[in-house]
Amino acid sequence: MLSRTRIAIGLAVLFTLLFAFPVFAGGWAVITLDELPSNVIAGEPLSVGFTVLQHGRTPMTDLYPTINAKLSSTETMSISAEPNGKPGHYSATLTFPKEGRWEWTIQAFTMEQPMPVLNVTAPGSTFTNEPATKTKSAASVPALWILRGLAFGLALIGLVFAFRRGSRLTGALAGLCLLAGLGTFLTGMTTARVEAQGKGLSNSSISQVELGRQLFTAKGCITCHYNTKAADRSDYWTIEMGAPDLSTFSASPEILEIRLKDPKAAKSDTKMPNLGLKETEIEALIAFINSK
Repeated sequence: MLSRTRIAIGLAVLFTLLFAFPVFAGGWAVITLDELPSNVIAGEPLSVGFTVLQHGRTPMTDLYPTINAKLSSTETMSISAEPNGKPGHYSATLTFPKEGRWEWTIQAFTMEQPMPVLNVTAPGSTFTNEPATKTKSAASVPALWILRGLAFGLALIGLVFAFRRGSRLTGALAGLCLLAGLGTFLTGMTTARVEAQGKGLSNSSISQVELGRQLFTAKGCITCHYNTKAADRSDYWTIEMGAPDLSTFSASPEILEIRLKDPKAAKSDTKMPNLGLKETEIEALIAFINSK
Protein backbone atom coordinates (compact mmCIF):
# COMPACT_ATOMS: atom_id res chain seq x y z
CA MET A 1 0.00 0.00 0.00
CA LEU A 2 2.80 2.36 0.93
CA SER A 3 4.71 1.59 -2.25
CA ARG A 4 1.67 2.41 -4.39
CA THR A 5 1.32 5.75 -2.65
CA ARG A 6 4.96 6.52 -3.26
CA ILE A 7 4.64 5.55 -6.90
CA ALA A 8 1.59 7.81 -7.31
CA ILE A 9 3.38 10.74 -5.69
CA GLY A 10 6.46 10.11 -7.80
CA LEU A 11 4.44 10.07 -11.02
CA ALA A 12 2.66 13.28 -10.01
CA VAL A 13 5.97 15.02 -9.38
CA LEU A 14 7.36 13.69 -12.65
CA PHE A 15 4.42 14.99 -14.69
CA THR A 16 4.62 18.33 -12.92
CA LEU A 17 8.29 18.63 -13.81
CA LEU A 18 7.64 17.62 -17.39
CA PHE A 19 5.03 20.34 -17.84
CA ALA A 20 7.06 22.96 -15.99
CA PHE A 21 10.37 22.18 -17.69
CA PRO A 22 9.60 23.94 -20.99
CA VAL A 23 8.74 27.13 -19.11
CA PHE A 24 11.95 27.29 -17.09
CA ALA A 25 14.03 26.04 -20.00
CA GLY A 26 12.89 28.93 -22.18
CA GLY A 27 10.16 26.91 -23.91
CA TRP A 28 7.49 29.55 -24.12
CA ALA A 29 6.77 32.47 -26.40
CA VAL A 30 4.31 35.27 -26.98
CA ILE A 31 2.30 35.05 -30.20
CA THR A 32 1.12 38.49 -31.31
CA LEU A 33 -1.41 38.85 -34.11
CA ASP A 34 -0.75 41.79 -36.45
CA GLU A 35 -4.39 42.84 -36.39
CA LEU A 36 -7.81 41.39 -35.72
CA PRO A 37 -9.43 40.00 -38.89
CA SER A 38 -12.67 41.73 -39.84
CA ASN A 39 -15.35 41.26 -42.50
CA VAL A 40 -14.33 37.65 -43.12
CA ILE A 41 -16.27 36.09 -46.01
CA ALA A 42 -16.58 32.40 -46.76
CA GLY A 43 -14.70 31.39 -49.89
CA GLU A 44 -12.56 34.54 -49.96
CA PRO A 45 -8.86 34.53 -48.95
CA LEU A 46 -7.90 36.09 -45.63
CA SER A 47 -4.28 37.07 -44.94
CA VAL A 48 -3.13 36.58 -41.36
CA GLY A 49 0.19 37.79 -39.98
CA PHE A 50 1.73 37.33 -36.55
CA THR A 51 5.00 37.57 -34.63
CA VAL A 52 6.53 34.95 -32.34
CA LEU A 53 8.75 36.32 -29.56
CA GLN A 54 10.51 34.02 -27.11
CA HIS A 55 9.77 35.37 -23.61
CA GLY A 56 8.09 38.25 -25.42
CA ARG A 57 11.45 39.68 -26.49
CA THR A 58 13.52 37.60 -28.91
CA PRO A 59 12.13 37.05 -32.43
CA MET A 60 12.01 33.33 -33.19
CA THR A 61 13.12 32.31 -36.68
CA ASP A 62 13.13 28.95 -38.46
CA LEU A 63 9.80 27.91 -37.01
CA TYR A 64 7.00 26.00 -38.72
CA PRO A 65 3.83 27.57 -37.27
CA THR A 66 0.41 26.11 -38.00
CA ILE A 67 -2.98 27.78 -37.94
CA ASN A 68 -5.77 25.37 -36.97
CA ALA A 69 -9.44 26.26 -37.32
CA LYS A 70 -12.69 24.38 -36.79
CA LEU A 71 -16.37 25.04 -37.28
CA SER A 72 -17.41 21.67 -35.90
CA SER A 73 -15.88 18.29 -35.20
CA THR A 74 -16.04 17.45 -38.90
CA GLU A 75 -15.36 20.86 -40.45
CA THR A 76 -11.71 21.63 -39.74
CA MET A 77 -8.74 23.11 -41.55
CA SER A 78 -5.01 23.42 -40.93
CA ILE A 79 -2.74 25.89 -42.74
CA SER A 80 1.04 26.24 -42.48
CA ALA A 81 2.47 29.72 -42.00
CA GLU A 82 5.63 30.91 -43.72
CA PRO A 83 8.31 33.42 -42.68
CA ASN A 84 7.41 36.86 -44.02
CA GLY A 85 9.26 40.13 -43.54
CA LYS A 86 11.20 40.83 -40.39
CA PRO A 87 12.67 38.02 -38.24
CA GLY A 88 10.07 36.23 -36.14
CA HIS A 89 7.19 37.31 -38.37
CA TYR A 90 5.03 34.76 -40.19
CA SER A 91 1.97 34.89 -42.41
CA ALA A 92 -0.60 32.57 -43.94
CA THR A 93 -3.65 32.81 -46.18
CA LEU A 94 -6.87 31.26 -44.92
CA THR A 95 -9.98 30.51 -46.96
CA PHE A 96 -12.94 29.42 -44.87
CA PRO A 97 -15.21 27.03 -46.84
CA LYS A 98 -18.38 27.83 -44.88
CA GLU A 99 -19.94 30.66 -42.92
CA GLY A 100 -20.28 30.37 -39.15
CA ARG A 101 -18.36 30.88 -35.92
CA TRP A 102 -14.89 29.45 -36.46
CA GLU A 103 -12.61 28.74 -33.52
CA TRP A 104 -8.95 29.00 -34.40
CA THR A 105 -5.51 28.75 -32.84
CA ILE A 106 -1.92 29.51 -33.80
CA GLN A 107 0.61 26.85 -32.89
CA ALA A 108 4.23 28.03 -32.81
CA PHE A 109 7.21 26.72 -30.84
CA THR A 110 5.69 25.08 -27.73
CA MET A 111 2.68 27.42 -27.61
CA GLU A 112 -0.76 26.93 -29.12
CA GLN A 113 -2.53 30.23 -28.66
CA PRO A 114 -6.34 30.34 -29.10
CA MET A 115 -7.49 33.45 -30.95
CA PRO A 116 -10.83 35.29 -30.76
CA VAL A 117 -13.63 33.46 -32.55
CA LEU A 118 -14.09 34.52 -36.17
CA ASN A 119 -17.59 35.25 -37.45
CA VAL A 120 -17.37 34.16 -41.08
CA THR A 121 -20.26 35.41 -43.21
CA ALA A 122 -21.74 34.09 -46.43
CA PRO A 123 -20.89 35.86 -49.70
CA GLY A 124 -23.13 38.88 -50.28
CA SER A 125 -24.06 39.23 -46.61
CA THR A 126 -24.29 42.65 -44.97
CA PHE A 127 -21.88 43.12 -42.13
CA THR A 128 -23.54 44.08 -38.87
CA ASN A 129 -20.59 46.17 -37.76
CA GLU A 130 -21.02 48.72 -40.55
CA PRO A 131 -21.69 52.23 -39.16
CA ALA A 132 -25.41 52.89 -39.13
CA THR A 133 -24.95 56.65 -39.41
CA LYS A 134 -23.41 56.73 -42.88
CA THR A 135 -26.69 57.03 -44.79
CA LYS A 136 -28.05 59.64 -42.42
CA SER A 137 -24.92 61.75 -42.60
CA ALA A 138 -24.77 61.53 -46.39
CA ALA A 139 -28.40 62.65 -46.66
CA SER A 140 -28.10 65.54 -44.22
CA VAL A 141 -24.94 67.11 -45.67
CA PRO A 142 -26.45 68.39 -48.98
CA ALA A 143 -29.40 70.02 -47.19
CA LEU A 144 -27.08 71.84 -44.80
CA TRP A 145 -24.90 73.12 -47.64
CA ILE A 146 -27.99 74.31 -49.58
CA LEU A 147 -29.06 76.32 -46.52
CA ARG A 148 -25.61 77.82 -46.19
CA GLY A 149 -25.53 78.68 -49.91
CA LEU A 150 -28.87 80.48 -49.70
CA ALA A 151 -27.80 82.44 -46.64
CA PHE A 152 -24.50 83.59 -48.12
CA GLY A 153 -26.12 84.23 -51.53
CA LEU A 154 -28.77 86.50 -50.03
CA ALA A 155 -26.12 88.23 -47.95
CA LEU A 156 -24.01 88.93 -51.05
CA ILE A 157 -27.00 90.26 -53.04
CA GLY A 158 -28.06 92.43 -50.09
CA LEU A 159 -24.60 93.90 -49.72
CA VAL A 160 -24.51 94.80 -53.44
CA PHE A 161 -27.90 96.57 -53.25
CA ALA A 162 -26.95 98.30 -50.01
CA PHE A 163 -23.68 99.56 -51.52
CA ARG A 164 -25.33 100.85 -54.72
CA ARG A 165 -28.40 102.45 -53.16
CA GLY A 166 -26.97 103.31 -49.76
CA SER A 167 -29.80 101.52 -47.97
CA ARG A 168 -29.02 100.81 -44.32
CA LEU A 169 -32.03 98.48 -44.03
CA THR A 170 -30.81 96.32 -46.91
CA GLY A 171 -27.32 96.29 -45.40
CA ALA A 172 -28.73 95.21 -42.03
CA LEU A 173 -30.70 92.37 -43.67
CA ALA A 174 -27.58 91.30 -45.57
CA GLY A 175 -25.68 91.22 -42.27
CA LEU A 176 -28.34 89.04 -40.70
CA CYS A 177 -28.13 86.59 -43.62
CA LEU A 178 -24.34 86.50 -43.25
CA LEU A 179 -24.64 85.76 -39.54
CA ALA A 180 -27.20 83.04 -40.27
CA GLY A 181 -24.79 81.41 -42.70
CA LEU A 182 -21.97 81.50 -40.20
CA GLY A 183 -24.33 80.12 -37.58
CA THR A 184 -24.92 76.97 -39.62
CA PHE A 185 -21.22 76.15 -39.35
CA LEU A 186 -21.29 76.55 -35.57
CA THR A 187 -24.46 74.47 -35.34
CA GLY A 188 -22.93 71.70 -37.44
CA MET A 189 -19.82 71.59 -35.26
CA THR A 190 -21.88 71.46 -32.06
CA THR A 191 -24.13 68.68 -33.42
CA ALA A 192 -21.15 66.59 -34.45
CA ARG A 193 -19.60 67.02 -31.01
CA VAL A 194 -22.81 66.02 -29.23
CA GLU A 195 -23.23 62.96 -31.46
CA ALA A 196 -19.64 61.91 -30.78
CA GLN A 197 -20.18 62.26 -27.04
CA GLY A 198 -23.40 60.28 -27.26
CA LYS A 199 -21.66 57.46 -29.06
CA GLY A 200 -18.91 57.44 -26.48
CA LEU A 201 -21.46 56.92 -23.73
CA SER A 202 -23.46 54.18 -25.41
CA ASN A 203 -22.52 51.87 -28.26
CA SER A 204 -18.92 53.01 -28.59
CA SER A 205 -18.03 52.24 -24.98
CA ILE A 206 -19.44 48.72 -25.26
CA SER A 207 -17.68 48.01 -28.56
CA GLN A 208 -14.42 49.41 -27.21
CA VAL A 209 -14.50 47.01 -24.27
CA GLU A 210 -15.26 44.03 -26.51
CA LEU A 211 -12.54 45.05 -28.96
CA GLY A 212 -10.12 45.36 -26.05
CA ARG A 213 -11.11 41.92 -24.78
CA GLN A 214 -10.32 40.38 -28.15
CA LEU A 215 -7.05 42.29 -28.45
CA PHE A 216 -6.03 41.11 -24.98
CA THR A 217 -6.00 37.61 -26.43
CA ALA A 218 -4.87 38.33 -30.00
CA LYS A 219 -1.89 40.45 -28.96
CA GLY A 220 -0.68 37.81 -26.50
CA CYS A 221 -1.34 39.79 -23.29
CA ILE A 222 -3.07 36.73 -21.84
CA THR A 223 0.14 34.72 -22.17
CA CYS A 224 1.58 36.58 -19.17
CA HIS A 225 -1.43 38.32 -17.55
CA TYR A 226 -4.40 36.29 -16.40
CA ASN A 227 -7.74 38.10 -16.61
CA THR A 228 -11.09 36.49 -15.78
CA LYS A 229 -12.82 39.05 -18.03
CA ALA A 230 -10.92 37.64 -21.02
CA ALA A 231 -11.26 33.88 -20.46
CA ASP A 232 -11.33 31.06 -17.94
CA ARG A 233 -8.05 29.67 -16.64
CA SER A 234 -8.69 26.36 -18.40
CA ASP A 235 -9.01 28.02 -21.82
CA TYR A 236 -5.52 29.50 -22.08
CA TRP A 237 -1.98 28.71 -21.04
CA THR A 238 -1.00 31.72 -18.96
CA ILE A 239 2.67 31.66 -17.97
CA GLU A 240 2.40 34.64 -15.58
CA MET A 241 6.11 34.56 -14.53
CA GLY A 242 5.54 37.37 -12.05
CA ALA A 243 3.12 39.33 -14.23
CA PRO A 244 0.15 40.67 -12.21
CA ASP A 245 -3.36 39.25 -12.43
CA LEU A 246 -5.43 41.93 -14.20
CA SER A 247 -8.86 40.50 -13.31
CA THR A 248 -9.64 43.32 -10.85
CA PHE A 249 -6.87 45.71 -11.85
CA SER A 250 -7.52 49.29 -12.95
CA ALA A 251 -5.42 52.43 -13.40
CA SER A 252 -5.66 55.88 -14.90
CA PRO A 253 -5.84 55.91 -18.72
CA GLU A 254 -2.72 58.10 -18.84
CA ILE A 255 -0.60 55.56 -16.93
CA LEU A 256 -1.95 52.62 -18.93
CA GLU A 257 -1.29 54.44 -22.20
CA ILE A 258 2.38 54.95 -21.32
CA ARG A 259 2.77 51.34 -20.21
CA LEU A 260 1.11 49.93 -23.32
CA LYS A 261 2.79 52.27 -25.77
CA ASP A 262 6.32 52.03 -24.37
CA PRO A 263 6.64 49.69 -21.36
CA LYS A 264 10.25 50.70 -20.67
CA ALA A 265 9.24 54.35 -20.40
CA ALA A 266 6.99 53.35 -17.51
CA LYS A 267 9.52 51.03 -15.88
CA SER A 268 13.08 50.67 -17.13
CA ASP A 269 13.58 47.10 -15.87
CA THR A 270 10.19 45.79 -17.01
CA LYS A 271 9.93 42.38 -18.67
CA MET A 272 6.84 43.49 -20.60
CA PRO A 273 7.55 43.59 -24.35
CA ASN A 274 6.73 46.46 -26.67
CA LEU A 275 4.06 45.01 -28.95
CA GLY A 276 3.95 48.00 -31.29
CA LEU A 277 0.30 48.70 -30.56
CA LYS A 278 -1.66 51.26 -32.55
CA GLU A 279 -3.39 54.17 -30.81
CA THR A 280 -6.84 52.66 -31.44
CA GLU A 281 -5.68 49.32 -30.01
CA ILE A 282 -4.27 51.02 -26.91
CA GLU A 283 -7.54 52.88 -26.35
CA ALA A 284 -9.53 49.64 -26.63
CA LEU A 285 -7.20 47.77 -24.27
CA ILE A 286 -7.47 50.57 -21.70
CA ALA A 287 -11.27 50.44 -21.91
CA PHE A 288 -11.21 46.66 -21.40
CA ILE A 289 -8.66 46.64 -18.55
CA ASN A 290 -10.62 49.30 -16.66
CA SER A 291 -14.02 47.71 -17.33
CA LYS A 292 -16.04 46.17 -14.51
